[in-house]
Amino acid sequence: MSSRSFCLDQAPRSDSDSPMAQQPQSKRARVEAEIPSFDKVDLSKFTLKDYGKSKNGGNGHKAFPLVAGESIQFNLTPGGWLKTTFGFDVNTKFEKPSFLGGKEPETVGTPEGLNLRINIDKAEGDFLTQLDGLCKDAFEELVKKVEWNLLVGETPVFSTYFCKVTVVLKGDGLTQIAIVADNKVTRGEGWEFLKPFLDSNNGFRQADVKLAVRVKKLWNVAGKAGVKLEATELVLRPLGRPKACAFGDDSELLA
Repeated sequence: MSSRSFCLDQAPRSDSDSPMAQQPQSKRARVEAEIPSFDKVDLSKFTLKDYGKSKNGGNGHKAFPLVAGESIQFNLTPGGWLKTTFGFDVNTKFEKPSFLGGKEPETVGTPEGLNLRINIDKAEGDFLTQLDGLCKDAFEELVKKVEWNLLVGETPVFSTYFCKVTVVLKGDGLTQIAIVADNKVTRGEGWEFLKPFLDSNNGFRQADVKLAVRVKKLWNVAGKAGVKLEATELVLRPLGRPKACAFGDDSELLA
């Protein structure tokens, strides 16, 4: 697969399935960045940059995964669509973001978001598993005793794979979002943009999805660590409602 451009400010393309296609005429000034498809990322050039123990009272170790000395980002859907499973986790059992009533971050601009679980195919699963293994091995050279949380999960009954991606909805680095519904594309960013779409689209449960992601620093809290994927761009196409109706005649229901 060739690399695919991801940029909200690019001109319209004829491929309607292309991420961020049909861009409005007013947004063409920015030079589009080339984001490689996941299968073009050369993991043989992987390194882990060590920044040592977190400062300001943090209890973790700061380390950033790199490829060829650059931060890792890629198009996870270069050839089609993937699917969400449960939709956005607005009822998280973990600490809630401030836009859902949680505590405001101490540092202004700290990214906050919601996790989205994505069903992935074997090719994506193999790539992410390899990346995860490299991060794990390198991090364990720095921190000897750590419980590693796997990036890729598996549902044995269905022989399917999944991963979690954070969609940034407040703070710096907001995820650029496009909603494909009712024969139109609506674009925006942030919690206030996404919120009205959640109820009408079942929280985007089992929605089609396209996304580009970046690998942030490894998270390391309370003796646990892992890789965090953060969506830079996200296209959501909600599950369509059935057009046929078996019980549409009210008179029959009242008979």
